[in-house]
Amino acid sequence: MLRARLATAAVAIPALLALILVPSRWPLAVFVAVVGIIGVAEYATMAFPAQRGERFLTMALGTLLTLGACAQAIYITPTPHWLGAALVLTVSAGLVWTLLARADFERGLADLGVAFVGILYVGFLLPHFLFLHALPLGPRWVIFVLAIGMAGDTGGYAVGHLIGRHKLMPRVSPGKTVEGGVGIVAGSLLAAAICKLLFLGDLGWTEAMVLASVMAIIGQLGDLSESVMKRTFGAKESGWLFPGHGGVLDRIDSLLFPVSFLYYYIVFFR
Repeated sequence: MLRARLATAAVAIPALLALILVPSRWPLAVFVAVVGIIGVAEYATMAFPAQRGERFLTMALGTLLTLGACAQAIYITPTPHWLGAALVLTVSAGLVWTLLARADFERGLADLGVAFVGILYVGFLLPHFLFLHALPLGPRWVIFVLAIGMAGDTGGYAVGHLIGRHKLMPRVSPGKTVEGGVGIVAGSLLAAAICKLLFLGDLGWTEAMVLASVMAIIGQLGDLSESVMKRTFGAKESGWLFPGHGGVLDRIDSLLFPVSFLYYYIVFFR
C-alpha cells in the first residue's frame, strides 16, 4: 500500500506543479474539469448503483455545473454569467426530471436531493482551485493548499500507523485516530512554514500557522464527510483510479473545504 501511494505521488506531484505554474490557465482548467467529471461519475455510481436514470442525471448535471464553474474561472466577468447559468440549468433540469420522469415524486425528490449533494460537492467546490489560481499570486496559493493537504495526509498516515490508539469517529471512518488527526495538523504546520520561507514571504508567521491549522481541521472534516457518503452508500472506496489512493473523491475530499475557505479568506480579508 505505502509503495503504491509513493509511486502515485511521484508521478502526480510533478505533473500538478507543471499544470499550476504554466502561464496559461487553460491546462489547469481542463485538468480540473476532467477530475470533476470523474468525481461526479464516482459519486453517481455510489449513490445510484441500480438506478440508471438517476445515475445519468447526476452525471449530466454534475458535468454541466463543473464546466460552467470552470468556464467562469477562465472567462472572468463582473458577474458570474457562466456559473449562474449552470446553476439555474442544474436546479431547473433536476426538478423537471423529477416532475416528468418520476411517478413516485416523493421518493424522486429525495433522490434529487442526494444527487444535488454530489453535484454541488464536486461541481461547485472543486473549481475553486481555478478561482484561487486567478487571484494575485494565485499559483502560489494553489501550491500552498496542495502542500498542506499532502503534508497533512503524510503526517496523519505516519503518526496514525505508529502510535494511533484512540479512534476519532469509528462509525464514520474506523481507521482514523485522534493521534493521526494531530499528525495531520503537525504536517500541515510544517508545510505552511516551508511555503512561507520558499515563496510566500509576505505571509506572516501567525497568519501562516493559523491558516494551516484551520485548513488541517476543516480538511479532516471534509475527509470524514466523504466517508459519511461512502458509508451511507455502502462503498469502501469511491473508485480505483489511483493505485494505493482509491478514486478521485478519495484524493480530493480533504482539499475541497480548505481550497474554498482559503479563496474566500483571501477575497474578503487580504
